[in-house]
This record gives sequence, C-alpha cells and structure tokens, in this order.
Amino acid sequence: MRETHFIPVEGEERIAVDWTVPATPEGSRAAVFVHGFASHRQGEKATFFAERFQASGWHFLSLDMRGHGDSSSGMEALTLSRCIADLHAALDWIPKEIAPPLLIASSMGGAVAAWYHLLHPGRAGALACIAPSFSFPSNLRSELSQQELQAWQERGLRRVQNEWLDVQVGYGLMEDAQNYDPRRLVKEYSAPTLIFHGILDDAVDWRESINFMEDCPATGIDLLLIKEGDHRLTEYKEYMFESIMSWLRRLEPAQ
Repeated sequence: MRETHFIPVEGEERIAVDWTVPATPEGSRAAVFVHGFASHRQGEKATFFAERFQASGWHFLSLDMRGHGDSSSGMEALTLSRCIADLHAALDWIPKEIAPPLLIASSMGGAVAAWYHLLHPGRAGALACIAPSFSFPSNLRSELSQQELQAWQERGLRRVQNEWLDVQVGYGLMEDAQNYDPRRLVKEYSAPTLIFHGILDDAVDWRESINFMEDCPATGIDLLLIKEGDHRLTEYKEYMFESIMSWLRRLEPAQ
C-alpha cells in the first residue's frame, strides 16, 4: 500500500512523500530514496526499489525535495541546505518505531545524503549511492569558466539543459555551497556506504567515487564499478537491489 503525504518544512512550504507499507512487515526496517538533480520521487529507480523493498517486508519512503515534483518552490531556490532540511523533515516524519532507515541516493542525492549523515549522525542507517556527486555543488566552480560564473551571479539564474531536463537554477546554490567543503566531507564522513558507478557516466566522473573511497579514512565503504553503465544505471536496477541486500546482510554482524 502506497500513501502520499505532504510534510511542512518552512513557512507555508511543504514536501511530497510517498510512504509504502508492506503487507507483512519483517521487523521495523525502512529504506528512503533521495532523488537526483531535477528528478522526482516517482522516477523509474525509486518506483522499482519501492516495489522490491515492499515485497521484502520493508517500509519505503521516497520524497520530492523542494523545487522537484509535487513539492513547494522551484529550482530557482535550490540549495544544498534546503535539500538537507527536506531530507531531515522526511526522516523525522517516519514513525518512531522504525529503525534508522537505509538511504538510497542518486547523483545529487548522494551529496545530500552524505552531508546529512555527517551533520545528523545516528539519524539514518547505511547509505547506498548511485552515481553520487559528493562534491556537489562546489564542483560547479571548477566546471564553469569565470565568465560563466560571473554571468550567473549577475543574472541570478543559470539555465541547465540536456536531453533529460531544462531548468533555471538560482545563484543562491553557489552562495550556499560555501557552507559545504567537499574536503570536510571526505575527512569526517563515517557511515557504511555502498557506491555504484558506471564508467560510461557522462554527468559525474566515476573517478570521483574512487577518489572519495580512497581519500576517506572511514572503513566500510565499498565501490562497484559497472563498465557499460551510464549515469542513470536504470538497466541495472535489479543488480543494484540484489547487491544492496547482500551488502546489508554482510554488514549485520558488525552492527
């Protein structure tokens, strides 16, 4: 059974969440899907994982961060701080008898979930990342020329367009990025983490995941590289689900 709820976050703003309840719950386990940039809570991967975790006796939550899907605001107001606050509100909404949930995060969602773990230790369980952009949004400074950054700042908005999306993003994203140094994340991050990354990813270089795993002093970080995988990895949904479940079983003795 899937229920849709709207959770207040700031002022009159709200986020949309889908809460899927298994017919026969096995314990108090839950998983939460954190979508990527300009995506939403009912994407192909989120829907697939909801069905598979529900069939395995898990509760499942997927959310639209503000500016996405059915949640308030627009992409013009997107910041990492707002995304982290939205995830916090969603996790705080989950019934208290549910254990700290597994987070499954895609692309930008990987940065959101990783920073959430760092800033709110103990509020979530292990993290499974799909093509994560751990350096988002600070990485945009190196990807754009000084002229492009200056134009973005002067206009207040920048158009981001590809075959999947066409949105306007506010410069507040870059101003807020000063609060999130990727070097701090690498140095202080400690959650058990499984990373999937495709070598054909043309949005987030798979080497970023290798660098994160190598440079992070924490133990319990595993990386699975998929030679023919792209950024979305939708063709590998079943493989990722089975890998996550196997990885969690391996983690259980240590928890």
